[in-house]
Amino acid sequence: MQIEDGTPEDVRGGWLDCWRCVVRYPLVNGIPRFAPVNNYADSFGALWDTFRHALLDSALGTHHSRDRFHRMTGWSAADLKDRWLLEIGCGSGRFTEIALQSGAHVVAVDYSSAIDVCQRNLGDHPRLHLVQADVFSLPFRAELFDGVYGFGVLHRTPDAHRALMALPAQLREGGQLAIDIAPPRWFRQIGPTAWLRWFTTRMPPTRAMAIGQTLVNALFPVQLALGKVPGIGRRLQRLLPIAPPDALETCTPDALRDRARLAMCDRLTAPHHQPCRLATLVQWLQEAGLEKTVAVRDGLIVGRGVKPRSSKHDAVRAA
Repeated sequence: MQIEDGTPEDVRGGWLDCWRCVVRYPLVNGIPRFAPVNNYADSFGALWDTFRHALLDSALGTHHSRDRFHRMTGWSAADLKDRWLLEIGCGSGRFTEIALQSGAHVVAVDYSSAIDVCQRNLGDHPRLHLVQADVFSLPFRAELFDGVYGFGVLHRTPDAHRALMALPAQLREGGQLAIDIAPPRWFRQIGPTAWLRWFTTRMPPTRAMAIGQTLVNALFPVQLALGKVPGIGRRLQRLLPIAPPDALETCTPDALRDRARLAMCDRLTAPHHQPCRLATLVQWLQEAGLEKTVAVRDGLIVGRGVKPRSSKHDAVRAA
């Protein structure tokens, strides 16, 4: 199914009918819903509803997300003006905001009710189009987008490899893909939070998040102190049953604590964690038929690639 541009702005509810597949999809608060009300991503809806502003540059008065977005994608603001981008796993709109500021048209997709948080954060931006949908069954015609990106999402799906393979079809020829994925880490497999996850992933997300926030509130000062130990501070932090915070010097103490709460709640509630090695991600990008592939470590493993132009397209351009 293709979502056509030009829907009247005052249409906020109703149904979208696909006569070919004989299915109808609800339109709620102006957002097409191609996902069931309850799904494996429910915890992310609760997470971003609680930490709505925790990572937004506009709310924090920082440019951390802007810098990270341009570094991970390799795209400048000039590259994105008037381009059509597909964002997978938009969450609260952290990177959506940056793409819009760069002049892009953004179709932002999330499988969870976080799509509503993104709408509350960014409002009815004229170049923003929100869709609740599954990465494994995207409701778009192939080859619509100049760029596709998704950060913090592949390793949170049930099958990271299959999720990645679903993305190149959305790119036009010459279009660019940028994604990231968590690397394997021993402390995620056998550390304190791994043991906690055995219990918290079996709880309602709100209860698990309450446990996570309580732990961070109690242990955050100790964690900051351990982080100052020369040479081994970061390793010592991993011995505590809370996620180490981002080392962002320009964040206020309250903002840094919020990021620690967010990271902890994410770890304790996410039902899936599918890490990937750098060499494996390179192999996946090549398997997806992309050219000019590159994978680098930037906290997570970042991968990029370009959809090749067909020989027919090149012949037309040469003529």
